[in-house]
Amino acid sequence: MTRFLLIAAFALSSFIGNGQSLKLGYFPSIPSKIRSCGALYTYDSVSLQKKKFIFLADFQNLGLIILNGKQIKLDLKDSKTIGKENITVYSGGGYTITLRSTMKGTSGKYDLEKGTLEMKKGTLKQTYKVQGQSWCDPASQEGNG
Repeated sequence: MTRFLLIAAFALSSFIGNGQSLKLGYFPSIPSKIRSCGALYTYDSVSLQKKKFIFLADFQNLGLIILNGKQIKLDLKDSKTIGKENITVYSGGGYTITLRSTMKGTSGKYDLEKGTLEMKKGTLKQTYKVQGQSWCDPASQEGNG
C-alpha cells in the first residue's frame, strides 16, 4: 500500500509540474484594438525590433497574454505610480499579472520602458524581466468606435 501511495504521489506531482508551466508565448500579430494606442512588452533578452511581444495592453482596461497557445484576456484592476515606477495589475482566466515599469527613454513616437512582469495563478508564481514600448496616436483613434 505504501508503495502504491508513493507511486501515485510521484505521478500526481509530475502531472501537476508538467501541466502548470507559466511560460508566456509570443503574439503572432498586434490586435487592431491596440495598434493605435497601447503598450507592448517582451522579455528583456529579446530585441524590441523583433516584434516578439508577450504582453499587450491598451490604455483603457485590456491586457492580453498567450499561455500554452491560448490568448487570455485580462481586465485592468489597479494602476498607480510610486515615484518613477508605474504599477499596473490585470486579472482574468484565473491569472493575475502585475507589471512594474519605469521609463528608460524614447525612440521616435515610442516611450521605452523596462521592468518586471509577475504572473500568478493560485500558488504558482513566475516573474520575468521585461522591456517594452508604449505610444498613443490620437489621430488614428478617430473613427475607431
